[in-house]
Amino acid sequence: MYFCNVMIFLILAILFSTGVFVAMRLFERYNLDNHQALMWNYVFASGTGFAICEHWDTAPQLVAEPWFGLSILTGFWFIFTYLLMTASTQRSGVTVTSLSSKISVVLPILAGVIMLGERLNFVATTGIVLALVALVLVVGGRGGNNEKHNKNWLLPVCIFFGTGTGDILMKITEQQNSGDDLGFMIAFIYFVALVFGVIIVVWDIARGKSKWQWKSALGGIGLGVINFFSTSSVYHAMRHFDNVVLFPIYNIGVVSLTALIGWLFFKEKLTLKNYIGLVIAVIAVILITFRP
Repeated sequence: MYFCNVMIFLILAILFSTGVFVAMRLFERYNLDNHQALMWNYVFASGTGFAICEHWDTAPQLVAEPWFGLSILTGFWFIFTYLLMTASTQRSGVTVTSLSSKISVVLPILAGVIMLGERLNFVATTGIVLALVALVLVVGGRGGNNEKHNKNWLLPVCIFFGTGTGDILMKITEQQNSGDDLGFMIAFIYFVALVFGVIIVVWDIARGKSKWQWKSALGGIGLGVINFFSTSSVYHAMRHFDNVVLFPIYNIGVVSLTALIGWLFFKEKLTLKNYIGLVIAVIAVILITFRP
């Protein structure tokens, strides 16, 4: 019974994380405004975060926190990366986008080696090399040498570097927080992302680039629900699984499920080169997270 209860967290983490990519893909189908939907996503995420956190800083305490400045950068990076992911899922597909984001684990690992003095074993190093090969194969071979193909190629690469950089920022921010207010810090990061989202939406409307859409609010809140429970499920799964077990299963599960959904529901077509890259990426994730 205990094993079944523990596995539920891992299964939910895979399902909700896959749901994030699917929700972004549906924005295009239902003609939602990406910027407005993402703004409402952070309305829900930050509101829920502040509602459940046990510790609140006053304004002077917040500014004095060692993580304050870095959390603003992280919040900006959150929405910046999500905008890239939304564009990529709509132009390159859920499979390529989710894969690019998952193999970006290469970057925080390299950052750990360079900045924190961590050591890589031969197996993990091989996995990093294979991950880069997989990235080239997955984002390549999806069309001719035209402008559309160039955008399809560029966005997943930006996802790779953007997601990896975001993971590094989160790790550094977490290290700066030695108190009992981690929940408040995460809620504040969501709030910063919300502020940038509001600025983007107001700027769009002021320029006449978009009009207010209530359906984008509904879509964004839907994404916020999925996004929040995705993070929560991963957090609970981390309490019951070692990283060496959790992350290979989690990453491979998300990549495989998004590939299946992309094929079944969105009729996404991959070339032989893409499929080879997908297989290599799965192997790479296993090797990168392997610890003897």
